[in-house]
Amino acid sequence: MADKKSQNQVSTSQCPTNNPFHDAGATSLLNKTGEPPFKLSLNLNKVEFKCTDDKKPIPVHLKVFNPTNETVCYKVRCTSAEIFRVQPPLGFVKAQETITIIIWYQNQDNKKEALSNKLHYFAIYHTHSDGRTARELWANSKVEGVRRLPATFIMAN
Repeated sequence: MADKKSQNQVSTSQCPTNNPFHDAGATSLLNKTGEPPFKLSLNLNKVEFKCTDDKKPIPVHLKVFNPTNETVCYKVRCTSAEIFRVQPPLGFVKAQETITIIIWYQNQDNKKEALSNKLHYFAIYHTHSDGRTARELWANSKVEGVRRLPATFIMAN
């Protein structure tokens, strides 16, 4: 059975092994058959955008903690590059460190049409780091963990 469970890199903080960072846990989206379980910790189990009528982009801060003793390379993909941005979409998380990734919803005129017909989500993948750049790693590396975070939209009054 499947495991259920930024401008640029905005901040990095050194975290001791007994880090109080708690993983938000499983999401409503299961891994696909054969996908490896996620080994990092996230502060969110869904990405919730609080939409306003002013059409300004809406940021959500996703914190990623690496509890392992090795640097890992991550990649974040989204269901629509037209309505979302991820900053930075790929990079590294050193052992026992936390990074922040900013996920943006563009909040443009087409939001009702774009949001009503599709389940949107963000997939966070990770693999080991071997000294290559993140782009080089993801050109031919095997995914060692994945978690999908559903996107939800709350319309402000």
